[in-house]
Amino acid sequence: MATAQRIERRESKTAEWFRKNRNTAIGLISAIAVIALVGGYWWAAKQRKENFAERALASARNAADQGNLPLASSDLARMVSTYSGTRAAQEGTLLLAQVRLLQKQNALAVSDLRKFIASGPRAEFRGPANGLLAAALEEAAQPADAAKAYESAAAATPYKGVKAQYLLDAARTYAIAGDTTQATRIYEQVTRDFKTQGSAVEAQVRLTELRKSAIKPS
Repeated sequence: MATAQRIERRESKTAEWFRKNRNTAIGLISAIAVIALVGGYWWAAKQRKENFAERALASARNAADQGNLPLASSDLARMVSTYSGTRAAQEGTLLLAQVRLLQKQNALAVSDLRKFIASGPRAEFRGPANGLLAAALEEAAQPADAAKAYESAAAATPYKGVKAQYLLDAARTYAIAGDTTQATRIYEQVTRDFKTQGSAVEAQVRLTELRKSAIKPS
């Protein structure tokens, strides 16, 4: 009974406040309605943009799958620019880099990927973006920079198997660059951190090769 009386008094006070502050109450209700309307419109527009971007990405990917790389490159560049900020546009940036690598446009791929990474892409694309950058740098005969990019790719991916492969590639390219100290460090890391995977076996083999080459008489 006491609880019911308290609720009744609270409702009475609320009604009294509305009577005394009618204009304020109407203003608040109107503001909330406008915010909800704008929010709904923004969300619907965002979803439409994402849907259009996905369709444009699918069309460009189809051109790439059919071997029409010039068309795929043109469509992807336009799609990335038009639908900037969408998930599809970020995925399209990576596909565009792959197409440019196939077209032997390594410098352009490197430039685009560096800008993309610096822009702070979604977490799911950071590892692949750094991996593609590393591959592009390796193709451009820059193994030391490629090795650093492979390490960044390894740090950005949550998948153990993929992480181990990126680390193996980092060690390999460090060795190509003549930095056997860094190569040894990473091979040792793989043998230590990925004991249950085949990558640990490969790392141990490469590590043994490096150590043998280091003690060969000149």
